[in-house]
Amino acid sequence: MLLIIDANVLIDYALSDASVLTLAARHLGTLFVPRVLLEEVTQLSEADCDALGLTLVDKSFDILASAAAKQASLSFEDHVCLLMAKQEQWTCVTNDKRLHVECRREGGLMLSGVCV
Repeated sequence: MLLIIDANVLIDYALSDASVLTLAARHLGTLFVPRVLLEEVTQLSEADCDALGLTLVDKSFDILASAAAKQASLSFEDHVCLLMAKQEQWTCVTNDKRLHVECRREGGLMLSGVCV
């Protein structure tokens, strides 16, 4: 399974128990984090992500340009997650209500707050 993690989920686990991210990476599949999100997640560094088993990814210019247009009511970072999930056919893991709604609008299936 290929998963893309939004900033809210990263912040929540960084503040409570970041080791859950390592367990998810080991048992669920690859956990991708757009590098642009780390500017929003001050609780984790690139080195922390590497130690936790998270895979940092850079976004393409097309995704940046589309996210900058800020379609819908999403933040730039959430829009990057949505666009990357859609382009790569990754599962978007979020607890953000607006991102959840936009994932559904884009045709994704919902499972316990996870946009598939």
